[in-house]
Amino acid sequence: MLQLRVFFLSMALAAPSFGQALNGTVLGTVSDSTGAVVQSAKVTVLELNTNFTRAVQSAEAGTYTFSNLPTGIYSVSVELAGFRKSVRDRVEVTINSTTRVDFQLQPGQVTEQIDVTAELPSLQTDRTDTGRTMDQRQVSELPLTQNRNFQGLVNLVPGAARAQRNHSEFFNSNDSMQSRVNGQSRMANNVQFEGLDNNHRTGLLTVYIPPAEAIQTVDVTTSNYEAEMGRAGGAVMNVSIKSGANDFHGSLYEFNRVSALAARRTDLLLKPPITYNYLGATFGGAIVKNKTFFFSDYLGIRDRLGKGQRFAIPTAAFRAGDLSQSPTTIYDPTTGNPDGTNRTPFSGNIVPASRISPIAARINSLIPNATSSNATGVNFEGSTVRAKDTDGFDAKVDHNFNENNRVSIRYSYQKPTVTDPPQYGAQGGPANGGFAGTGVTKTQSAGLNFTRVVSPTLITEVRVGLMRYRNDAYATDYGTKASDAIGIRGVNISDLTSGLTNIDVQGYSNPIVGYSLSLPWIRFETNWNFINNWTRTLGKHTVKFGADLRFNRDGLLQTQVYSLRGQYRFRSGQTGRNGDPNQGFANAYAAFLLDQPNDFGRDLLSAFPEYVQFPFFSYVQDKWQVSKKLTVDIGVRHELYPPATPRLKGGFSNYDIDTNSLIVAGVGNNPSNMGRKNYYTNFAPRFGISYRFDEKTVIRTGYGISYIPYANNAYAYNFPVRQNNAFNPANSFVAAGRMADGLPAPLPFNVPADGIIRNAPNQNYDVIPLDYREGYIQSYNLAVQRALPGKLTLDVAYVGNKGTRIPTLFNANPGLILGAGRDGRPLWPKFRRDTDTNFSFIGTSNSYNSLQIKFDRRFSGGFSMTTAYTWSKAIDISNDNGGFAYYINPKRSRAGADFDRRHMFNQSYIWEMPFGKGKRLATSGAASQLLGGWQISSLVTFMTGQSMNISAPAATLNAPGNGNNPNYTGAGALPSTGTINFRATGRNQPTWFDPTVFTAPAANTFGNVGRNAFHGPGFGNVDLSLFRRFAITERLKLEFRVESYNFTNTPQYPNPDGGFGNATFGQVTNAGIGSSADGGSRQVQLGLRLMF
Repeated sequence: MLQLRVFFLSMALAAPSFGQALNGTVLGTVSDSTGAVVQSAKVTVLELNTNFTRAVQSAEAGTYTFSNLPTGIYSVSVELAGFRKSVRDRVEVTINSTTRVDFQLQPGQVTEQIDVTAELPSLQTDRTDTGRTMDQRQVSELPLTQNRNFQGLVNLVPGAARAQRNHSEFFNSNDSMQSRVNGQSRMANNVQFEGLDNNHRTGLLTVYIPPAEAIQTVDVTTSNYEAEMGRAGGAVMNVSIKSGANDFHGSLYEFNRVSALAARRTDLLLKPPITYNYLGATFGGAIVKNKTFFFSDYLGIRDRLGKGQRFAIPTAAFRAGDLSQSPTTIYDPTTGNPDGTNRTPFSGNIVPASRISPIAARINSLIPNATSSNATGVNFEGSTVRAKDTDGFDAKVDHNFNENNRVSIRYSYQKPTVTDPPQYGAQGGPANGGFAGTGVTKTQSAGLNFTRVVSPTLITEVRVGLMRYRNDAYATDYGTKASDAIGIRGVNISDLTSGLTNIDVQGYSNPIVGYSLSLPWIRFETNWNFINNWTRTLGKHTVKFGADLRFNRDGLLQTQVYSLRGQYRFRSGQTGRNGDPNQGFANAYAAFLLDQPNDFGRDLLSAFPEYVQFPFFSYVQDKWQVSKKLTVDIGVRHELYPPATPRLKGGFSNYDIDTNSLIVAGVGNNPSNMGRKNYYTNFAPRFGISYRFDEKTVIRTGYGISYIPYANNAYAYNFPVRQNNAFNPANSFVAAGRMADGLPAPLPFNVPADGIIRNAPNQNYDVIPLDYREGYIQSYNLAVQRALPGKLTLDVAYVGNKGTRIPTLFNANPGLILGAGRDGRPLWPKFRRDTDTNFSFIGTSNSYNSLQIKFDRRFSGGFSMTTAYTWSKAIDISNDNGGFAYYINPKRSRAGADFDRRHMFNQSYIWEMPFGKGKRLATSGAASQLLGGWQISSLVTFMTGQSMNISAPAATLNAPGNGNNPNYTGAGALPSTGTINFRATGRNQPTWFDPTVFTAPAANTFGNVGRNAFHGPGFGNVDLSLFRRFAITERLKLEFRVESYNFTNTPQYPNPDGGFGNATFGQVTNAGIGSSADGGSRQVQLGLRLMF
């Protein structure tokens, strides 16, 4: 019993659950000249820059293992009486790596030495995961985008979709990038900073991005990673920064971009201004030689980015009530019946001036005039200049107490400040979805890592980490009474409700005035990691076990339904006719002119919601060197995600769908965790086999399970934690109220003493299932890797996975009867609820199958190359934990994933030109001076188009909560122009497909087009760098760079507008999805870098 307690105590003090393999492993087999294994040989590793050393003896089977080695360049030596000493130099150890170094000893004296000069083959011989490790040279010398963000290197990993920068400038002020890996959500990845958690809790962002100049290694692991890694169904990415060495090293650098060197985006008439400066320094060395080392860096960014904007806004004729150019009929809502039948159209589709709302007229006066005459599409072009100032630094100290005890301490800080002006001045407007104003983020990250060699066969490691993050954002007109000024009364009653109401008109770029519903916000997050790992070598077995205790605190003060300043939404039904399925943007705009909103409301604040959780993870794994040819990995991890609780009583609330009640956590007798169940059976087995067929061929296969943590950003922030006063119509053809009547006074709610709100208000709710269980992903792969002549390697793999219980929103109160309106909602007859009630989440399934190929060349002779090709298909119900597209026939939602692309090709290369001193050509004289020191590096991407959904207005279904699609009347594949030419179409209507092949479905029917039935434009991009290095002294070098993003200036088009009935249906409205700062057009960056 005592032994059992000791075992569980050690497990409770041990392991990296989020993929925290910070160090590397060197292993191998020692044999003699006959091939017989040699035991008791002394094997020593020596890190060449710090003189860090460790020694072990080969086991009975001749095997040896060095676990938990700090990253670096090592010499590995073997000695035993009766044999000559054998030494292999320059063995590189990177994070999360396993390097095999086998020795064959020759008879002789120990004083004799054999230096093994043959290069180790670039084969993955003792691991079964897939992925790639990028070294410091690739990070530093490849033309990375988004502030030289290391996350762009994920593009070089097979199975990874192109990394994209998502979210607003305010929320994502550090330009975090995300990728969907092996068919999984972008929130299913796990990014670590030196083995510690570096994720926003929901996976939306990477919290801290270290500067490229400071990074030592980036390791990306996908599919069937070892048991010590978890909390990821896609990829585990671990980045480490440099450490000091005995010699002092450092750099000073600055990169600059200006608009004079940039190309104009093909869809814009004007070239937005750009002024960008990226500058910093690094410095590292020894405090005490061979014992104490330091590394530090500073990064400053001064970024002024002009943003070209293209919008669809109402024309002057429309604003005057002349809708005669509308492709649909405009009906007078004052005629006919309340259900929208028997309505009379406006004569000539013209709304009389006397019927135009004075408030609508004032709002129209805030919108600038169109810059083109196009009446039914994009007709406005302008630009704004976003200012971003960032300052940050890292400080790191490594100390060797002795060869058995080592500690590393790091602190990192970053503060970006973003000011993003609105397109229409204080009136806001649709630029960036209404995200305009000022945002400030402060990020702190700290880590401690202590390693102790208890004995030659037992090592323990302790890590403690802290990540803190705070982000505030406010709209430009914060503090004003802009809504009062245009006549919408009752809005501006405090600072948080100040500014202009959001006006949303279907079919136009929104908001047509006002700001994002998300502003203002205050969000913060604090994460603690307490980690301990143990490694025990037992002959052929290397056993690791451990556990990780975490503390997560996540606070978010943000409203997103109607905003604190309110919103009015205008849709097509109010000026449509029941029975006429042809409704569109002009109907919605006519409803706006007539002050006939489809719905409106405002959000209220009552509590500051904060999420607190203590996840706990443990694992045990065994790497078994069965023979020199065969390695088996077997392990299991356990993941426990206790139900979250609010920091303060009443900070969560859950909707009980059976009683129409809200249960407020921690109030009365209600439990703080809302009564959610704990599940203790999240066991994730991992198994892998690596077989070295010969010295040049490895066959690998593996299987593993990974669990997915709860990923909802709002969790149980229901009413009354988040409240809104919402006003909805009786059906989709009548108005919910009028702007002229203003917003009614806020009606906050007081929580009853027992914490149960019976007859819950008629609002949208999230339901956290009390029996919710984390979903899991089963991953499997089979790979063959071959070393080829010319230092090339080819790796061909089948990689697949299947997701089970994938978190998916599910509306439990949609319209389930076509044409019945709210009468078809299940909760309407019982509770008179006609709003959405979303289960967060139910479990659905997804699948992914792929062929993944790597074709690489190790850097040698001045040239290196990495190549990644993927042929794949990803199928799911919804993207990024979203909801079903259809509820009357939910199976229609299962289709190709939103991000699905059939073919992806990515390649990088670094080429030192063969001229100058020490090279093959022009080695001396003027030719050497002129041609020497040049280098070219590049990143190349080609991809086929991603899934494209064609939707139709759902109002014609009269079944709330369901999406709809048009009918496709064409034959064969979707007709496409094949090219997009803004100039040829007058810069207004560049089309990817013929919109006339689609027609509106009849009223109360679904169209025949399914979800994501088509694919959009493909993508091509070449980023290129040209270097010249000058040797000032032996140790001091100056580097000049010219870097071009989208070197060929190839337009990078997003999918066209797939909204049937929209003014821009079928049109590609911009050319800005690329990697360059302007969003697709060529950018040229100049840089200077001084190295010593």
